[in-house]
Amino acid sequence: MIRAVLFDLGNTLFYEESPEKITIDILPELGKLPNYLTVYRSLGLRFDNVCEASLDAIAYYYASKSGEGRISINKAREIKEKLIESLADHLKPIKGTKEIIKKIKEKGAKVAIISNASSQEAVERALERSGIINMFDAVVTSRLIGVRKPDPRIFLYTLNLIEIKPSEAVFIGDREYEDICGAKTVGMKAIHLIRDEVKPSSCADDHIRSIQEVLKVLDL
Repeated sequence: MIRAVLFDLGNTLFYEESPEKITIDILPELGKLPNYLTVYRSLGLRFDNVCEASLDAIAYYYASKSGEGRISINKAREIKEKLIESLADHLKPIKGTKEIIKKIKEKGAKVAIISNASSQEAVERALERSGIINMFDAVVTSRLIGVRKPDPRIFLYTLNLIEIKPSEAVFIGDREYEDICGAKTVGMKAIHLIRDEVKPSSCADDHIRSIQEVLKVLDL
């Protein structure tokens, strides 16, 4: 019997509106510098299952470049806040997300999010603006605990928070390696949410093609 349903966030419950536009052009004076994703990738801020550097690192980078090598702490803080706002604004719930979460909760199951994300604050703000943050028993990002999916520690940490055994939980996500393999490693069931032409994971217990199909494959 499943007592908890854990979800990935990006491309599972929420989608990113033009993530390439999450850029520092929100601060006009920095407009000639590389955008957020370019800096993120070029500086190697994500590597395997080690957590990506925080937004502080990116904010310091921009503060340094805009100040010709002299870092203004206040400017770095301003840039970080702008980045958090931009990240949050580009996260939008996929149609049906709120209704599915509500139905799962009505059946008595706990619900949590585990997301590889560079900002816990941005994820929380996106959930707040969508009016669903209070529906979750836990919201855990890689930035919060310092490791990324598929590292088992991020799954076990979340399960510990909500006081659920791995055998009592199912994880739903769109990535085979990070989501499906990671969840299975700790003893959870896993459902692969198929996007585009991606093939169903052979490791998954089941698969769906839209978030609306979740209740059809859950044993609640």
